[in-house]
Amino acid sequence: METFNFPRHKFRTQYPESSFRVQFGNSYTFVSKPSAPDQRLFILTFQLVKYYVNGAGQADASIVGEATNAAALDGFYARHRLYEKFIYPHPVYGNVVVRFQKPLEIPDGIEGGDGAIENLEVQLLEHP
Repeated sequence: METFNFPRHKFRTQYPESSFRVQFGNSYTFVSKPSAPDQRLFILTFQLVKYYVNGAGQADASIVGEATNAAALDGFYARHRLYEKFIYPHPVYGNVVVRFQKPLEIPDGIEGGDGAIENLEVQLLEHP
């Protein structure tokens, strides 16, 4: 399984509503135990991503390593899309098996930014 090697991002974690709730009288609420493990959603925000170009003027995923290379991220998504699982080295939870939650959307480039793009958000869904 391939590893998501793009460490320069901020992250937040969303837990799903995994219990069943019933509101009874006298403000009593019954909440059942979940029947399956939670699938956490990891939302990553990349602030420093750009397309690096080679001598021929084409985007090159191998320049400067993967960490900030938009072409490398684009290629990683193309290999996995929404169905293929991969390992996300989470800064808190360690290696987590995930897949992309929604299609990758590359934002607008920054005018005069030499290949830099605006903030990029990636959503990963855990597969426990």
